[in-house]
Amino acid sequence: MKLTKAKLIAKVKAPLEKLGYIFFKDPISSAQGFFSKKLDNGLYLTLGLTISRHMESNFTGSFYYSKTTRWAAVYDDIPEESYVRPGFLMSKEERKIYFNTENELLLDYWWNGFDDSSVASFIEVIELTESRLYEDRLLTKKIEDSLIASQMKNYADEVMKLVADIEKLNFTYFYLPDKEVNGIPMRWFKTSEYVLKKHNGILNTNTVKNLASDAFVQSTIDNL
Repeated sequence: MKLTKAKLIAKVKAPLEKLGYIFFKDPISSAQGFFSKKLDNGLYLTLGLTISRHMESNFTGSFYYSKTTRWAAVYDDIPEESYVRPGFLMSKEERKIYFNTENELLLDYWWNGFDDSSVASFIEVIELTESRLYEDRLLTKKIEDSLIASQMKNYADEVMKLVADIEKLNFTYFYLPDKEVNGIPMRWFKTSEYVLKKHNGILNTNTVKNLASDAFVQSTIDNL
């Protein structure tokens, strides 16, 4: 039996919400399950799920720790360590216990989405490892110092500030989707195109979608 996105989310949504994560239905990313939360230090911790292409029942998750919720964005000066699977944050002893293996080199582990004990183990691993990202002072400083992460955050902040009044502006749009995408109202895409144009940012359909999604997710989390 093939593990679907709907089946996987049904398994993990409630326990991840207990850990403070907010579920977003099909955001604009390659994740097959998208959860995010804001940390006490003002940064965001996003967890994206991936279903295996080779083992139909298996899945894994990857953390993304940054100033934004743009899961997996680790280009330019954004530290690569911001995007990591939990096995890479565990000790050899922990991997032996949670992965039930003597293979000390096994880091990229996949869980069975149809096995309740396997799903429970995944949740335990997420709870065990997540703090190792935001308690890493060096990594946090690299993120704080990233010019690209700061630029993306500033763009999202400006979108959140302007979105309520965007319809009042006389502006011609060229890169909007044909309709709302995954529950994100059209005004978020309009505001994103306006902000990118204003700052001479890279402007195309994908950059507008990515900024709109990031700003929408951040706004939703911030206003809970």
